[in-house]
Amino acid sequence: MTSLLLPQTTAHRFPQLTGYGAESFDIATLHPSSLAGHPAGQEHLAEMIWLTQGRFQIMFDLETYEVSEGKVLFLAPGQRFFLKSISPDLEGTILRFPAGFMPADFDLPYPNLIYRVSRIFEIDEMTAAGIASAVECMRWELTNSYYQKTEVLAGYLKIVLIYLSRQRSTALRSAFKADMTLLARRFLDLLERQYHVHKRVSEYADELAVTPNYLNQIVKQETGMSASANIRKRLLLQAKRMALLQGMSMKTVAYKLGFDDTAHFSKFFKMGCGCNFTTYRKMRLAAAG
Repeated sequence: MTSLLLPQTTAHRFPQLTGYGAESFDIATLHPSSLAGHPAGQEHLAEMIWLTQGRFQIMFDLETYEVSEGKVLFLAPGQRFFLKSISPDLEGTILRFPAGFMPADFDLPYPNLIYRVSRIFEIDEMTAAGIASAVECMRWELTNSYYQKTEVLAGYLKIVLIYLSRQRSTALRSAFKADMTLLARRFLDLLERQYHVHKRVSEYADELAVTPNYLNQIVKQETGMSASANIRKRLLLQAKRMALLQGMSMKTVAYKLGFDDTAHFSKFFKMGCGCNFTTYRKMRLAAAG
């Protein structure tokens, strides 16, 4: 297979975007040391790791996956993972960007929902060439100061996401059904953006302009769980991920997830995991080590 490794350059940074915090838009060359020092998942920053040579293993939410040459690892915002092994010949490209750059078309399963679920994509040569071209255009845009830079970068990023959506992939957590009804897709996408704010089915129903009973009926029909169960599951998943962040206390996790009462969060976590916050953290870190 012809190497499609992008030219080695230093990382370019996009200035702060209004409404999306201090996260920056980065394109950088991948090598073993940069991956070994990979930062913990950031809540508002998505990432695409494209391997053109070598391989590495990662552990997501108790499962281990291998990423090898010709594959793209897409990390949803806030995704936490542990590295298991990295080959010394590792090469590729890392693309990091604020979640606000990504499209938000409610009526499409892609590219709308693609960035809400971490995936490993298998990239064919024609698609690799198309992605490489779009990434080079983004590199060029980042090195120049022209009007509407944000819109141009977002446009190229959408092209990359659409290219990815055409490829075979493996979801690294619960995948969305391709034939899911529009209402259920809207609920799940809204849940990804609002789980730390809204905890009640009625709040989601209000935003979606339906009754809570109808929303529960449709969501259960499509996912096998009620809307409230989906909300609890998403909260618990994020709580587990945050529990593994070094130096983050239970009180901080509870606050970030919208719990006013730490005791309430502690009870919620124990009911969902079968053990308390501290015990879970110790067990998972021990397993990862």
